[in-house]
Amino acid sequence: MIQQALVLILMMVAIAACSSATAEAPNPAQTAIAPVETPTEPDPAAPNQPRQLKLKFDVEKPEDLRVSEGDRLQAGQMIALRPGRATLQTRLAQLQFELSQPPAIPSSQPQEAAAAREQAQLSLLQAQSRLTTAQADAERAQSFAEQGLRPQREADLAAIARDQQALQVQVAQQQLKATAQRLQNAIAQAQQQDKLNQWQAQQRQMELNSVQAQLDALVVKAPYSGRVRRVRWLEQVGGQVKVEIALQITSSL
Repeated sequence: MIQQALVLILMMVAIAACSSATAEAPNPAQTAIAPVETPTEPDPAAPNQPRQLKLKFDVEKPEDLRVSEGDRLQAGQMIALRPGRATLQTRLAQLQFELSQPPAIPSSQPQEAAAAREQAQLSLLQAQSRLTTAQADAERAQSFAEQGLRPQREADLAAIARDQQALQVQVAQQQLKATAQRLQNAIAQAQQQDKLNQWQAQQRQMELNSVQAQLDALVVKAPYSGRVRRVRWLEQVGGQVKVEIALQITSSL
């Protein structure tokens, strides 16, 4: 009995010692250092940039789509051509041809009118010179007639010649006035035509810019850099084909 009691006491002491050692030993799960997670920050260059984008548009024929699955694209790169470009391209070519032509040859009317005025001025000077001579002849003939050195008939004829020359001077003056007016009219018409030509050229240039802007608007461009993930041909309606492109956005290629 005593031996059994001693054995029982020793067993109780051993159990107590084991319990104390277990309570004091550190727990590996509690002492391990927890890993630190690094938060993923958005790209500062494009904080609102989506990861994937779907683009839907129409084309007239399959070859108007200029990309294929797997292609890498830069932002602004052409993807496709929308319908309605043929008429605009024809008009654009016509306007470019018209603007490339040299300006029209200036009207020759001002030069012709100026030459006519110069000729009228010369005719007037010649008529005035002849009138001066005729006046001197008439005065001399009249003086001789009055002195009885010459017959009165010669004085009368000289006076008639003088009057004819005076009439020619009046005609030359009227012609000079008319040619001067024609010259002014020709210059005014030429200036007006030049302004009209400039206005027409400006109108063509404005229309050309408008047509070019419309053509640019019919070009589908990549809004972001990325890779063409998928191309889907959706349906054909009225000679146009609807296309959907899935663009996988990347911050750099």
